[in-house]
Amino acid sequence: MSEKFVVLAVDDRDSNLFALRALFGGLPEFDLITAGSGEEALMTTLQREVHLVLLDVNMPGMDGFETAEHLQAVEATRDIPIVFLTAIAKADAFMARGYALGAVDYLAKPIEDNLLISRVRLYKRLYENRRALIDSFDQLRAAQHRLLQTEKLAALNPMVVAVAHELNTPIGNCQLMTSTLHEETTALLARWRSGQNLRRSELEAYLQANVEGSTLLARSLDSAAHIVARFKEIAVREQSWTRGSFELHRAVELAIGTMRGRGDVPGLAVEWDVPPGLLLDSYADALSQVFDELLANAVQHGFEGRDSGLIRIEAEPEPGGRSVRLRFIDNGSGMSPETVAKAFDPFYTTRFGQGRSGLGLSICHNLVVGLLGGEIGVRSTPGTGSHFSISLPLSAPQRAS
Repeated sequence: MSEKFVVLAVDDRDSNLFALRALFGGLPEFDLITAGSGEEALMTTLQREVHLVLLDVNMPGMDGFETAEHLQAVEATRDIPIVFLTAIAKADAFMARGYALGAVDYLAKPIEDNLLISRVRLYKRLYENRRALIDSFDQLRAAQHRLLQTEKLAALNPMVVAVAHELNTPIGNCQLMTSTLHEETTALLARWRSGQNLRRSELEAYLQANVEGSTLLARSLDSAAHIVARFKEIAVREQSWTRGSFELHRAVELAIGTMRGRGDVPGLAVEWDVPPGLLLDSYADALSQVFDELLANAVQHGFEGRDSGLIRIEAEPEPGGRSVRLRFIDNGSGMSPETVAKAFDPFYTTRFGQGRSGLGLSICHNLVVGLLGGEIGVRSTPGTGSHFSISLPLSAPQRAS
C-alpha cells in the first residue's frame, strides 16, 4: 500500500489539471495523478492503487457518469470514493444520478481551494480509519481462529463478519456525513462570531447541504435498521413455527396468490403442476416463507427491469414415497457461476448498496435444511434463468425441545 493518499483527477481540460497539480504540489501527504479522459482513468485505476477520484462530469466521449458506472462495475475499483466536479450539471436530477452511481460528494465549479483540500483531507481520514478498522478485524479474525474449538463458534463467525460487513456501508455513510456537516457548521459559526457578513446565497447553500446531508443520514440509518430487523426476524420467527398436517397443493396456491397480489412484474406468468393429495406433516408457515423468498428472489433479481417473465413450479413424489421434489424454474436473467456458488451465503447480494439485505436465499437454505429436514440446490447460467430444486421429507424431523 502506498504511504501517500493517492488522488486521481480526471478532466479533459489541461488547464484544470494544471491548477490541481499546483494546488496539491505543496501538500506532501497527497500523491496527485491525472487522466485526461474516462478511458485513461479506468486504465489508471487498474494499474495502480487509487484512494479517491476527482471526476469531471462533462467530458467528450466517455463522460463522468459513464466512467463512474464502469468503476462501480469492477470489483477492484468499486469501493473507490468518487467526488464529482462540474460547472454545468448542477440540477437536482444530475446530482441524484451522481449519488446513485456511488458518488460521495458533488462539488460545483469554480471550487474554492480550501474547500476542496478540506474535503480531500476528510476522505483521507476516513480511508485511514477504514484501514485501521480492517487491521483490527484482521487481528480479531486471527484471534477468533484460535478460539474456534466448538461447532457453535465455527458457525457464528461467518455470520458476525457478514453482519459487520453489511452494516459498515450505512454506518460509514453516517460517519462521513456527520463529519462533513460538523466541519461546515463549525466554519459557518466561526465566520458569524468573527462578525463577517454572510451572503444570502451562502446561507441558502449551507441549509441546502444540511437538508441533503440529513436525508442521506436518514436513508443510511434506515438501511442499517432494516438489516438489524431482518437479522432479528430470523431469531424471533425461529421459535414460532407451528407443526401440522397440510396439503402441498394448497400451500403453493396461497404463495402464488400472494405474489400475484403484489403485482411486482405486471406481465409475469406463473405455471404450476402440483398434484393434489400430497400431504405433509411439517411446518406450513416455514414452507410458505421459503416459497415467498424464492418468488421474491426471482422478481427482484431474475426479472428486474423487465415487464414480463415466466415462473414454473413443479412437484412430484420421490421414489420410496417418503419425500417430495419441488422445482422452481424461471426464465429470468440467470446467475453467474460465482453467484451460484455464493447464492445461499448470508448477506450475499448482487445488489449491494441498493437496499437488498442478501438474506432471502440464506433463510430458504436454513429453513429447508434445518427445520424442514430437506435439501435445496440451484442451477443457473446467465441468460437462461434459474432452477431451484428442493427435496422435502413428507414428515419433518422432530425438533429438539
